[in-house]
Amino acid sequence: MEKGISLYAGMGYDPEEMRNGIELAARYGFTRLFTSLHVPEAENDQTINDFRLIVSWAKVTGLEVVADISPRTFRFLGAAKRDVTPLKELGIAALRLDYGFTPAEIAWFTRSEGMKIQLNASTIDFEQFELIRAAGADLSRVEALHNFYPRPESGLSYDLLVERSRMWRQFGIRVYAFLPSAANPRGPVKAGLPTVEVHRFMDSVAAAKHLAVSGVLHGLYFGDPLPDERELAGVAPVNSETIVLRVSPASGLSEIERQILFDRRLRNRVDAAERMVRASETRDLYDGQTIVSRPPLPRPKGTVAVDNERYTRYMGELHVSTTDLPADERVNVLGRVVDAEVFLVDHIKPGQPFYFVEA
Repeated sequence: MEKGISLYAGMGYDPEEMRNGIELAARYGFTRLFTSLHVPEAENDQTINDFRLIVSWAKVTGLEVVADISPRTFRFLGAAKRDVTPLKELGIAALRLDYGFTPAEIAWFTRSEGMKIQLNASTIDFEQFELIRAAGADLSRVEALHNFYPRPESGLSYDLLVERSRMWRQFGIRVYAFLPSAANPRGPVKAGLPTVEVHRFMDSVAAAKHLAVSGVLHGLYFGDPLPDERELAGVAPVNSETIVLRVSPASGLSEIERQILFDRRLRNRVDAAERMVRASETRDLYDGQTIVSRPPLPRPKGTVAVDNERYTRYMGELHVSTTDLPADERVNVLGRVVDAEVFLVDHIKPGQPFYFVEA
């Protein structure tokens, strides 16, 4: 799953901070940089200078630059509406066409040489897409990128993200979306730049995992500029195949219990249980050791537990509660998924791999 960051020229960011942010993202394996050439707050004399710096640093570190444009961008650059030469000269690898372009103009851009074209995955519906196809668009050079929404309460629902993204995927088009960063929310609203509204004030790592488990996206970008190192490190390994959950371990775990909890990739059973995620392959991990029973504890949703010696042949089986379960003397509580990620246990599908990292 591809990862990207965002930076915006002409908005007063310190150049050294921007360069450090790009280099840090590259070290964590991020491969794309999203920017915009039609931010109203940034159409000033400093914008082009900042933009050239951002592109040059991105090229040095291997990040591909995607620029959001509108017809106003061409006026800002002093170019004709279909003259992409100034954009190529700036070093842009892909253009995201925002509002203001007709289906015929969009199709023309997809046939222009040297750049990929990203379309607005949030606003273009099937009827509009068919008009673009009918105008002769080269779909082999098209990607789709959802909007971000600076105003609180204006973002997409998760269900609509999935619905719109599936439309693009059926034509073999790669789809991307945005998640917010709490480290440096972009002005002037400073309330995050997510695609999905429920992610606005969510922990960025949890938001990234929520986007990934949708199964409809090929990549994601931080919408806000300059995410911090904790956010970059947490989002970098996120993928759509394996769900990684952060767990706060219970106190007093034995060595074998810690091994069962943290030292192995697991898989939900194909015949998934109704009330728990069940990973029976942990039964053979203890290698003759006994999992001694401990005082039983209630198991609210998100609790990770293991069957102890009192469950006889089930001893060693790990499970995660998907609903609130009572205490059971045959079951030892190992820990609990962090609050920000408890909702993700509902997304562990039958047969899906998952594993835990210590919070």
